[in-house]
Amino acid sequence: MLWVDKKYLRLISSRFRNSKWKNEDLLNHACPYCGDSEKNPHKARGYHFIYKETFIYKCHNCGESKSFASFLKEQDNTLWKQYCVEKFYKKKPQFTSTVIPTRPQSNIGHKLLDQVGCVKAIDASKARDYLKHRKIPSHKWDELYYIENCQALSKLDYKYKERVFGNDPRLVIPFYTRQGKLIGVSGRALNDNKLRYLTLKFDETSPLIYGLRTVDYNKKVYVTEGPIDSLFLPNSIAVAGSDFQKLNTIVPTEQAIVVFDNEPRAPEIVKKLSQIIEDGFEVCIWPKWIRQKDINDMILNGLSPSIIEDTINKNKFSGLKAKMALSDWSKISGR
Repeated sequence: MLWVDKKYLRLISSRFRNSKWKNEDLLNHACPYCGDSEKNPHKARGYHFIYKETFIYKCHNCGESKSFASFLKEQDNTLWKQYCVEKFYKKKPQFTSTVIPTRPQSNIGHKLLDQVGCVKAIDASKARDYLKHRKIPSHKWDELYYIENCQALSKLDYKYKERVFGNDPRLVIPFYTRQGKLIGVSGRALNDNKLRYLTLKFDETSPLIYGLRTVDYNKKVYVTEGPIDSLFLPNSIAVAGSDFQKLNTIVPTEQAIVVFDNEPRAPEIVKKLSQIIEDGFEVCIWPKWIRQKDINDMILNGLSPSIIEDTINKNKFSGLKAKMALSDWSKISGR
């Protein structure tokens, strides 16, 4: 479980003089045991490196050598206790790699949506016009629905009886669990309603993640913010307002590329990206030549899904490289 070691190394690395990641698996800093050098404050001869699937600390000045667990216990006993719980007692989330068949799963959810007046988006002219206008891939249309009066969506859960306002037509995006249970919907306004998205969540115990029903954990998983953006990428899911801090319970850290909107001047996005990097995920840091704020805007400005996917793959970073790329990206102005 190297990811746990790396997580806690990152948490304490800034405490030590001359701390610097030499590469993804090698941290260098002044030795806290011998002080490294009284004459030269720039000396740093303490190293954390990987040996037999765990991190080892070694000082090339005084010879101090020990496991990272022992090193952490001596440097911060409180943090060491948290580390032990996470590394030795917590089980890493298990992910089902099998892609569960789409048709049987969707039957119950489809019946519920049908009962409140939803129809397949492909069968509604207003929905088709919107999907064509936004250049949504036609092979994704079958996953979406349409409702003429959004007020009817409140019938899916009694708690929304007095909380759904308006009667405008909406594109309906359904959210399912991995097992195919309908746990929420998001209604995208098809007119000039200022409330662009109307989101209803029926199960408070399940995260509202779009695409869980069909994602294949044996392949690379693209994680976007919004469901519409996810429709342009293969094997993708969308967090859709859920807590990114729980992302590692939804998708394997080593299998995911997190793709945020291209808004370097948005403090909240920069903060979330920073946390995702700390959690060990690969992230896409958009290159400067990309000017649009999200994937759908890129599509509407002439970029193809394959070019966008290739751009993401060429601009994915993790660890120290991700932090450096994020720092540069967050300084971009004039969007």
